[in-house]
Amino acid sequence: MTFEGKVVGVIPNKQKGNELNIVLLDRSSFYPLSGGQQNDIGTLNIGGEAFNVVDCQKIGKCVLHYLDRPVTNDVVGKAVEGKVDAERRQTLRSFHTGTHVVFAACRRVLGPHIWQNGAKKTETNAHLDVTHFNSLTKDE
Repeated sequence: MTFEGKVVGVIPNKQKGNELNIVLLDRSSFYPLSGGQQNDIGTLNIGGEAFNVVDCQKIGKCVLHYLDRPVTNDVVGKAVEGKVDAERRQTLRSFHTGTHVVFAACRRVLGPHIWQNGAKKTETNAHLDVTHFNSLTKDE
């Protein structure tokens, strides 16, 4: 849940008037929004100053870390200590595992034609959409 790295870039946030609050790191333990699972949050300590990571997105092979406030371009090359919110990660991980269990049960009970059609995992619940040709009966 903790890691060390280095800032390799700073990107202006077009949705916040070009505020410099997006950083790229050479390595990260933050899980970005993916597969219907919410992203990790936590902190980055850059040059002795703590920033909250409020969002994390993957664009191509890059993970963008959205900070709670702007940084300056001079942070590029500076060392980073990152810390993922472990409690949130564990909650999301549990919901993620739960959706796999429910999906496997659906295929076992309803048949191999069942496919996942969508999913969402948040801190408070998990949602799984599956394909099926009928509404489920009470027994199913």
